[in-house]
Amino acid sequence: MTGTARPSPARRMVLSHALAGVAVGLPWPALLACGWQVSDDPAVLGLLGAARFAPCVLLSAVLGGIGDRIGRLFAVRVSTATRLGLLTVCAAFMLAGSLWPAVIAATLTVAAGVPAFPSLAALIPQVSRRPDRDTNALVTWEISGFVVGPAVGGLLLPAGVGWSVAGCLPLMAAALLVLPRRLADPGPRVDRPRLRDGVRQVLALRVVRRAIGTVMMLNAVIGVLGVALLTMAQSHWGAGVNEFGWLTALQGFASLAAPVLIRTVGRLPVSVAAHLLVVLPLVAVAVSPGWVAAAVPLALAGAGLTAIECRTTRMLQVGAPAAFTAVALGIADAALVAAAMAGALLAPWLLTLVGPAGLLIALAAGCAAVLSRGLAGAGTMATRAEPRRGSPRRSTSDPGRPQRVLVP
Repeated sequence: MTGTARPSPARRMVLSHALAGVAVGLPWPALLACGWQVSDDPAVLGLLGAARFAPCVLLSAVLGGIGDRIGRLFAVRVSTATRLGLLTVCAAFMLAGSLWPAVIAATLTVAAGVPAFPSLAALIPQVSRRPDRDTNALVTWEISGFVVGPAVGGLLLPAGVGWSVAGCLPLMAAALLVLPRRLADPGPRVDRPRLRDGVRQVLALRVVRRAIGTVMMLNAVIGVLGVALLTMAQSHWGAGVNEFGWLTALQGFASLAAPVLIRTVGRLPVSVAAHLLVVLPLVAVAVSPGWVAAAVPLALAGAGLTAIECRTTRMLQVGAPAAFTAVALGIADAALVAAAMAGALLAPWLLTLVGPAGLLIALAAGCAAVLSRGLAGAGTMATRAEPRRGSPRRSTSDPGRPQRVLVP
């Protein structure tokens, strides 16, 4: 008798995160559409857009490391269950025609999801036989979820805004069900590490600071690129909103190709790959004669940005102290979303100074400088990173429960 092999715990966690990411992003097109119907004031749409990202900026550094204190798998399960409940409330409000209570519920859903990614990314090296591969998949879905979720929500809008939001519930329920029940016997509980100690230890490490600086630059590019593309399409390429939408979707969905891209350029040093996959494509978009010509380098940049972020996540997994891995990833999460928001806010002012093509070339130059320094010595794209010397040994007895770190 032959049996079907069950997915590994790491793959189940990645699948859960992918389903949850799509579910959380799915309601926002309906919320934006209702907001536009209620008021055509751009400030209302700006408020709705900020509501989706503000919890990540405000809470990631604090809640991101909660898995290091209460158990990482337990934190993910609580986060997923809480999001399922809040999305149910959001759908109920939308079906009842109550927009702003639904917006509050959707924003709380984003806040409840803050601990999930840092905890999962901290667990992957402890439960996976191929941590590089599974980390790449996890980071790819973390980034792509911001695009795929709203895309699915937009496709469901013809069914009505209420039912469009309700479509997220089966996805989030599935995300909860596919999570592993447990990873190991819990064993006796050790002293909980203090968040203040974790932040101090994490930021004292040069490799962590370099990784955080790198992801901030990558996400500032993403924030600026969205605004710059719109201006570029209208003023340089003679294109309209539809073409801009296609380019934006292309950039977003191209991020799903990051794992394939990593394998393709696996022998290259990370700093060299960053120039080929991010810097040069930005220059190519800036000098493209039309939007069709810009499509290929833009897609490469979308996949390249995600691929390099996968590598920086591995730098944090390996370089941070074992008991504070989720803290490091939470700080990075807050920093990268803040950088993306700052880029989007500064982009209109920068466009008036140098124009869209000049801004893209300046972004490419900034990326070249920051990535060359931040990724120096990071190995190749396919390197299976090992914990650096002197970092605390990771316990395999209970991956979900961090062990105490004694600092001399």
